[in-house]
Amino acid sequence: MSARFPDWQTDQLPEPPRSDRRRIASLVGPGLLMVGANIGGGEWLFGPLVTAQFGGQVLWLATVAILVQVAYNLSVMRYTLYTGETIFVGKFRTWPGPTFWTCFYLMFEFGGVWPYLSSNAAVPLAAVLLGRLPTVGDGEFVRTLGYCIFLTAFLPLIFGGKIYTALERVMVTKLILILSFLGLVAIFLVSWESRWEIIKGLFSFGSLPSGEFSWATLAAFSAVAGAGGLTNSAFSNYVRDKGWGMGAQTGAIPSAVGGRTIELSHMGKVFDLNPETMARWNRWLNVIRRDQLILWAPGCILGMALPAMFSYEFIKGMKVVEGNAVAAMSAQAIAARHGQIFWFLTLLCGFLIMAPTQVTQLDNIARRWTDVLWIGSSRMHKLEGHKVKYVYYTILAFYCVWGLIALRITPNPLVLAIATGVMWNFALGFSSLHTLVVVNRLLPAPLRPGLFQNLGLVACSIFYIGISAIGFTQQWPKIRAFFG
Repeated sequence: MSARFPDWQTDQLPEPPRSDRRRIASLVGPGLLMVGANIGGGEWLFGPLVTAQFGGQVLWLATVAILVQVAYNLSVMRYTLYTGETIFVGKFRTWPGPTFWTCFYLMFEFGGVWPYLSSNAAVPLAAVLLGRLPTVGDGEFVRTLGYCIFLTAFLPLIFGGKIYTALERVMVTKLILILSFLGLVAIFLVSWESRWEIIKGLFSFGSLPSGEFSWATLAAFSAVAGAGGLTNSAFSNYVRDKGWGMGAQTGAIPSAVGGRTIELSHMGKVFDLNPETMARWNRWLNVIRRDQLILWAPGCILGMALPAMFSYEFIKGMKVVEGNAVAAMSAQAIAARHGQIFWFLTLLCGFLIMAPTQVTQLDNIARRWTDVLWIGSSRMHKLEGHKVKYVYYTILAFYCVWGLIALRITPNPLVLAIATGVMWNFALGFSSLHTLVVVNRLLPAPLRPGLFQNLGLVACSIFYIGISAIGFTQQWPKIRAFFG
């Protein structure tokens, strides 16, 4: 282990929750929270951009993306079940050490720190207030709304005791509202032909549009299917904060208000291997497999398919999609067929899809680096466990300042979303290989993932690096021309 990080302590592995109705809250884990978070701007933005232009034939990219992410998610959750610390800390324990990995991941973090969700969520909100789609002349008004949405996203992270608890409540509420509306539209207002086109496209592996098309757009589409980028590492954080496995022995990050009794340990905690703990370990593995295979993966596929059905039914064939219209054009199309009420309902749906997801984006960035500092810095070890929130909120404060600047200088929201997606792909591709090293070097041999899961991590890396490399190569002449 790295000399900069303390050795693990030994403690007892708790019993996993039992599958009965009285304990349903303990069974609802990171998968459901992340489904709510992962139905975000990408699905709503790239539905019109991709599905409306190409039909359902490229949706198999989403299916592949979600499946390879399952292998990644299970691996980072496995690490936390054993150590009670997050996968990001595990990565910093590997050679060549924390200094190198700090520079390495900060480079990829740059691709995800742009608050594009706030700028895009401002579009449907502006459309409601203006009574029409915003135009170029409304740019300053839309930007001001983006500021408001961005600042409001910090509020849920301040209350709730455990920050995880507040996020879970927000995302489950969002999930119920969004899937209810989109599900009813898909059942009653979308034709069977459109539904079948999308369902068939999810399994049309290898199919691509004919003629010239943008690989960068398809790469960004793949990035938003599921979680994407460094966001997947949050499964590790949420396993710990949920109190699963050894996370119950290390604690969680408390909120600013209501979290006085919640503490976070400065070091990971592991358990001794014996027949009893191995039996518990296998039951914990069943818990995270259920979380991924029954909740997260199907939820993400549904979250991608329903907006795709919506856009294919109402705006299919659209060849030119302007950045300021993409988040609201579906509302205009459905209202023309079924009445003005759907203008407001669809805009509200778009807003609810994007704005709450900005909350988890803020949280993910802050908690990744909070965990590394809290365990890796000897100065932090002098602080009591509940004071980890000071580190977390300091990082949030810096991000708040940056976010306001970024919203001021941000280009077309859609261009920003595509650029972010391409960067996310490279981040997830390299992070998959690093996770492969972590779980096969730091975990005891009996607890390491099997061949199939390891191959899934390799496939995740190949898929994401490959598709973004193709997109980058295609766009290179434009990039070179831009820089002269």
